[in-house]
Amino acid sequence: MIKNSKPVLFLSFAVCFIATLALPAEETTLKRKWVSTPPPKIEKGTATIAVLPDTEYYAWKYPELFYAQTGWIAEEALRRNIVYTVHLGDITQHNNHEQWTVARKSFAMLDGKVPYALVPGNDDYDNLENDDWEKLRQSSNIHRYFNPKVISKWKTFGGFYQKDRLENTYHLFRMHDRDWMILCLEMGPRDKIIHWANKILKEKKNHRTIVVTHAYLFRNNKRYDHRNGKERASPHPWGNDGEELWQKLIKKHANIMIVMSGHVATGGIGYRKDLGDHGNVVHQMMCDYQKKKMGGLAYMRLLEFLPDGKTVQVRTYSPYRKKLQISHLEDFKFVLKEGKGK
Repeated sequence: MIKNSKPVLFLSFAVCFIATLALPAEETTLKRKWVSTPPPKIEKGTATIAVLPDTEYYAWKYPELFYAQTGWIAEEALRRNIVYTVHLGDITQHNNHEQWTVARKSFAMLDGKVPYALVPGNDDYDNLENDDWEKLRQSSNIHRYFNPKVISKWKTFGGFYQKDRLENTYHLFRMHDRDWMILCLEMGPRDKIIHWANKILKEKKNHRTIVVTHAYLFRNNKRYDHRNGKERASPHPWGNDGEELWQKLIKKHANIMIVMSGHVATGGIGYRKDLGDHGNVVHQMMCDYQKKKMGGLAYMRLLEFLPDGKTVQVRTYSPYRKKLQISHLEDFKFVLKEGKGK
């Protein structure tokens, strides 16, 4: 939903983009099937990361869907070896007390069971007034409902950019006897945030890394790029868009394996992969189901890191409908490849 000058994208199609090849797949004609079954049992030794795309309508109108997602994650944490939950931003629709209360109640189901990493989306801030972007940046209520002092004590919490604020953070954990990091960046990261992120990535160069930011991929699975002309709901007015983030940060680091984003509404699913400067393959994916009925029907992503330490199985599941959603953009595998440089 567009609120004043805060952009939200309405996208009519999704595209599968692999390397430099783009294959169009319109949301209305995407070949899908639904299977009324839980996700298949994981292979022994698999580790799972649960991914929640834009939940704004759940926080606003359909809290039972939000609770269904995190409740299922909590119940399946041991069976599926869920090591982390990641939210892609737009946790709320209006950045108000009622919606943040729903979000906090939902994530409380994970407390003490599964650690989580959050990024704010454009709807997690107030409206822009008088072109005061600094005031806008400070307006998110995320840190008022998710206590930074409590989160900072988690064994997996790495650090903040700004003390006691959750817009930019990093998280450290082990998976398959390897060190991993989830690096969370604000909406349209500013240059000073990119400078900080570059520093963290160099310090943690032996950690395989997942970068999470709300707006990164755009239509045709091209990265947001303001040089292409007007792009609806671009993160560029906030700071750096997807292509700028790729050039200034993502491609420079051999340890970046995955980038995840949401934000793109209708048809908001996709995937691309590109080589970083050091020969690492960077898998970039976007999902956002908010234009489905009830704001998304509680569809979420599961990234299953298989025991071989390199293969990742992506699944799309709704614990509310108890159905898998299967298409080439929502049920697929990819292979991790690290770079040689550090």
